[in-house]
Amino acid sequence: MKLVTVDSLKEGDILARDVMQEDYTVLLTKGTEIKEEYIQKLQDLSIVTVYIEDKVAQKENSVVEEKAIETESKVEEKEETKTKKEPVAKNPSRISMEEIKILRDDVERKIKDKVKDILEMHVYQHTEGLEQLAETAQNIITDILEENSVMEKVYDVKERSADIYEHSLSVCTTATLVALKLEMSKKDVYDISVSSLIHDLGLRYLVVRYEDQDIHFLPAKEQEEYKKHTIYAYTAVKKEDWVSEEAKNMILNHHEHKDGSGYPLGTDLMSRPCQVLGVCDEFDELICGIGKARVRVHEAINCIRNYSGIWYDNDIVQTFLQMIAVYPVGSKVMTNTGEKAVVVRQNNHFPERPVLRVLEDKFGQTVTEEKLIDLIKDTSVVIQTVLK
Repeated sequence: MKLVTVDSLKEGDILARDVMQEDYTVLLTKGTEIKEEYIQKLQDLSIVTVYIEDKVAQKENSVVEEKAIETESKVEEKEETKTKKEPVAKNPSRISMEEIKILRDDVERKIKDKVKDILEMHVYQHTEGLEQLAETAQNIITDILEENSVMEKVYDVKERSADIYEHSLSVCTTATLVALKLEMSKKDVYDISVSSLIHDLGLRYLVVRYEDQDIHFLPAKEQEEYKKHTIYAYTAVKKEDWVSEEAKNMILNHHEHKDGSGYPLGTDLMSRPCQVLGVCDEFDELICGIGKARVRVHEAINCIRNYSGIWYDNDIVQTFLQMIAVYPVGSKVMTNTGEKAVVVRQNNHFPERPVLRVLEDKFGQTVTEEKLIDLIKDTSVVIQTVLK
């Protein structure tokens, strides 16, 4: 699969993804063979890019598959000549860690780089390039919807540095998924996705240091300057007609709270789409240290849980909490049995009950043979501490 411009399409190309308009109306379905009249129609509708099947890659994959089948046959023939009693060596690392992300790594990298280029270009050159984020938002929604069982999974989100571009993308993907799980309208999902990518644009205008710092401990003047970042971002898109009024208000109000304790206006009138953005932004700021002291994922989740019904509607918080792993894959933990273990995979629908691989027994001795504990099956075991 590869992304190409509509202008470069040729008759006979095969679509690798559905082509949709902003309202999610499907124009052409995945698998459609491109014809000349389709190209003209896409151009008339201002569709710029589409995904098509990579024929070269398909041919190479076919050759590889044929060779793999041939090799497998030869291996099976050799195996049949071996005695059935031949012992199989145990490999304590044979169960690999299975990290689940909302977007594939390659897609995430590509989109992050694009978001960075667009936002930096806007700040330094004051171009009209922000409009490209509308297409980016649509592509993110499409990527999420194309994943199998996307609504059922528990996702790994890890602590990281305060990179506002990575932050914007992370907030966008989680907020979009929450909106989809809440069965919000297509327009609301799209507005959430677009506003998420732009919501922290105003941070690019600040001279206040906000990385890994709780802004409440800053001098009053610096606090006030930091809180203006929502106004700066809102002002940047205020006159843009490709951003809806709801999305603009979300950019302005994503730090407001239902109890009126937020900023910049201190209003208690938050739309539900704005609350979705607010929940996801608050969580991600905590784990990457934007305007806050950075904390571990399980600590951030506890903070979000405490805001349920106070800052945000209960159902929005609960929907968010059900999809984020409390202990991301790779986390080292101590169980109530005194064993030291590492998280190797998540259990769908149970964000607090992953599968563990034991590293050390309760006496501190290294476990040489693989021992897995599925916390769904073994309910007597719980995680007591997250180790650094």
